[in-house]
Amino acid sequence: MAVRFFTISTEPVLTGSVSTFLEHPVIRLLVIIAVAILTGFIVWQIIKHTVVRKQYEEIKKAKEDAERANTAKSRFLANMSHEIRTPINTIMGMNEMVMREDPSGVPKPYYMSMMNYAFDIRNATETLLSLINDLLDMSKIESGKMHLVEQEYDSEELLRSIVSMIRIRSTEKELTFDVVVDEILPSRLYGDQGKIKQIVLNLLTNAVKYTEAGGFALNVSMEERQDDLCVLQFSVRDTGIGVREEDLEKLFTAYERLDEEKNSGIQGTGLGLDISRRFAELMGGTLICKSEYGKGSEFILTVTQRIVDTRPLGVFKEHEDTGSSGPYVPQFVAPDADVLVVDDNPMNLTVIKGLLKGTRVFVTTASSGEECLEKIRDTAFHIVLLDHMMPGMDGVETVAGIRKDYPGLPVYALTANTTAGEEFYKSRGFNGYLSKPIDSLTLEKTIMRHLPEEMMEKPAAEESREELTEIPENLRWLYETEGISVEDGIKNSGGVSNYIFALNMFLDTIDGNASVLRDSYETGNLRLYTIKVHSLKSSAKIIGALGLSALAEALEDAGNREDQAFIDANANELLLQYEAFHEKLGGLQEEADADASDKTEIPAEELQEAYGTLRDVIPQMDYDAVEMILEQLKDYSLPKEDAGRMKELGRMLKVFDWDGMEALIKGV
Repeated sequence: MAVRFFTISTEPVLTGSVSTFLEHPVIRLLVIIAVAILTGFIVWQIIKHTVVRKQYEEIKKAKEDAERANTAKSRFLANMSHEIRTPINTIMGMNEMVMREDPSGVPKPYYMSMMNYAFDIRNATETLLSLINDLLDMSKIESGKMHLVEQEYDSEELLRSIVSMIRIRSTEKELTFDVVVDEILPSRLYGDQGKIKQIVLNLLTNAVKYTEAGGFALNVSMEERQDDLCVLQFSVRDTGIGVREEDLEKLFTAYERLDEEKNSGIQGTGLGLDISRRFAELMGGTLICKSEYGKGSEFILTVTQRIVDTRPLGVFKEHEDTGSSGPYVPQFVAPDADVLVVDDNPMNLTVIKGLLKGTRVFVTTASSGEECLEKIRDTAFHIVLLDHMMPGMDGVETVAGIRKDYPGLPVYALTANTTAGEEFYKSRGFNGYLSKPIDSLTLEKTIMRHLPEEMMEKPAAEESREELTEIPENLRWLYETEGISVEDGIKNSGGVSNYIFALNMFLDTIDGNASVLRDSYETGNLRLYTIKVHSLKSSAKIIGALGLSALAEALEDAGNREDQAFIDANANELLLQYEAFHEKLGGLQEEADADASDKTEIPAEELQEAYGTLRDVIPQMDYDAVEMILEQLKDYSLPKEDAGRMKELGRMLKVFDWDGMEALIKGV
């Protein structure tokens, strides 16, 4: 029997089933999606390893470049702080010495001109220094190197130092400045008083800048107190131009200045408020602004401080001006004291030697760290003033060398890097630091701390060169004279005697200067007009005529920006105010006439001899000789006609009118 095997083929059946399966719409959709995902994954892998990685590398490189650039910028600014402050220190120091020079025997117009220039130099260098400080502070903040310098401080002294600096500026602009201090404020606190002072001063300075009428106020209060911590609030409110609501966000942005066109005449970097806000945040506080455009602004600083002495401050009283009421007088005289000053810049050495000239201390100088160590081995110095940054052996290396053999010798760093703080220099071996530009008062006080009491003497009377300490009784009417601040005049002119001298000079030159002002305006000589109102601005400020000075300053600014419309609107008002001082200061001439009535009548031969000498020296334009003759004639009573002639000669001499003098004296 045959056996048959049957083979059953399933291929057609399976093929058909798969085909049917794949033809199902859902399955086909899933396959398409799977293929798309696979394709996307492959494309993503390609992009990831090519385009994205390339972009990432570019971004990383750009970030590194930016960080390097920022580091380089910070390093550049740190170096420039030293390089820029060094010449500023020289300028301010030399200018201070110019202002200290004895004016006796100096031609009066020349002296007045030099004082005007000196005031301008001081104002300009202070402005430049402020701009540099702003830039350096911003650099340190951006690089993360700005830190707190906390210490114990007297709250009343802090407020007094702030108020005294702003009071002068508010008076110059004739603005009211109200100060309200909470009586329960603790008398001693602990914190970074330097940054608090910088913030509040910036807010008050802005209030002065942007307020043209009305005034501003500083309100200091203690908002909260918990255990040994208190929350202080400093509010500065002004009646200035205010800030638009849409501009409030930009107010605290670095390098931003609002209303550029309106505020184009106001100096500044636009950094002050941004730095102030960052300082406030660094101290864990806040700085906010509330403002209504056209009506004024209020800036509020809130900061927490630790209480050291809980005794309340009580009624806050501003210090009377403790500055010298006359020409510079040293705080001490010590001819036996030895001071070593080390600096690689010869001009800095000259400045410090000049600032210490009045104290009569013996100043030895060295230009390097190596020379410093050598001189210390030869002389027992009482104190060493050592520049921080010098080529070769710098200040830190030098003080380390000093401490090896002379651990008790007082050594102070001379530095422009004041943000490092007192503790930084003490940790490097210094006793402290003196910031550049050098402040003469601080310099003298620092030296006094390290001199034996018996070595120091009080300045002798001749060192003062100031005979008067207050306005004489016969000139007390000056205090009632409208448009003059006698206190500011004494301060600005360098003492009572100089103030009286300046008043007489101002009175004698009114006619000549007013004539030049009028002629230059009428002939359209804008450059000469601007120069003359600039001179009047300073002269008026010296005698305390602050309103006249402010108007002259506004016209000077208008001249510099060629704003003819403003000049046209105010030129006549300036002349009216200026010439009104003829009457206001007329009492000075009356006093001079009264003095003349008590004098001996001049012998006729001496008068003729004086005329003959004047005829000889005037054609030679010998200023000193003419002035000397006129001064000698003041000791006598002259006939009315001759007295008038000599007065006119004196007026012409002040304005260097040699042709007029020659014509006046000819034939007499």
